[in-house]
Amino acid sequence: MTKRMGRAFLAAIKKEAEAAPGARESVLGNPQRRRVFQSLCLHPAGSIAEVARALGVSPATVRFHALRLAAAAYLAATDESFVPAGLVPPDDLPLFRALATAPARRALAAAYGTAGLSVGELADAVGMSRQALASLLDSFEALGLVSRVADGRFTRVYATRGLEERRERHAPRARQFCESVLRRLAAEGEAPAVLRQTPAEFQCRFGRGSLRALLELRVEPYSALLM
Repeated sequence: MTKRMGRAFLAAIKKEAEAAPGARESVLGNPQRRRVFQSLCLHPAGSIAEVARALGVSPATVRFHALRLAAAAYLAATDESFVPAGLVPPDDLPLFRALATAPARRALAAAYGTAGLSVGELADAVGMSRQALASLLDSFEALGLVSRVADGRFTRVYATRGLEERRERHAPRARQFCESVLRRLAAEGEAPAVLRQTPAEFQCRFGRGSLRALLELRVEPYSALLM
């Protein structure tokens, strides 16, 4: 039901934009909408509830702004959340979905922080039951992020180079993503001016006339999976 409502709302926004392009508000001129975009660039496919808590707004507000961004092609809708259009390859969407919540990211960060922790030690370190952690480790192992090795009566967890390899491949895609954001802003008459662009960060000023705003994005989301 929620998914159908979201699609209907997205279609209505697109129809409105096509019918009266001159009357459209600035998509990223809305400060709250920029913060939603920033959050989803940091954690693509991130939990809508977590974004809402971080921004101090309701999940409905986050979803409203995300749908506006999707209608303008800044975001793309997934089954449960949204991802910045073009920022991550489709093959990596399962990775970001598996790490959509802070507890999952804490578990992965603990595994990467200390090599060879037993499953019990890792569960204690992140305040999680062994059963819940085992389910996460199943996902992490299937994604090539960790390996589990039997050591007597213990099972120990080791990080792989899977995340690092994905991060190393990301720079060209990040550059293309920044260029696509600039093209969208320019097409909307927002006159963007780049202030800073690195493989990890993007900053630009944009706006119409004297009304200028600052857009600051993290465009390397793989490192944020350990945050």
